[in-house]
Amino acid sequence: MTTDFTADLDLALCIADEADAVTRARFGALDLKVSDKPDLTPVSDADLAVERLVRDVLGAERPADAVLGEEFGGDAVFSGRQWVVDPIDGTKNFVR
Repeated sequence: MTTDFTADLDLALCIADEADAVTRARFGALDLKVSDKPDLTPVSDADLAVERLVRDVLGAERPADAVLGEEFGGDAVFSGRQWVVDPIDGTKNFVR
């Protein structure tokens, strides 16, 4: 049995384009808000905005799929589909 992931890839690419628009607008912004998470790693308002965007789109397009995100968590699932989200990989460098 072969699974066709074309629609999922198309959705992921659309989400990536939308996320890119958010991060480009916030990169180097003088009003970028940065705080530390409990593990002392930085989180920016851009991280939070991108993860919210991803969750909103997936909620609308794939409501049965689970989402596990770096900023807002979620539950690991062992059946069905789960999207794992790291909104900005390398926040330390992003906020410099």
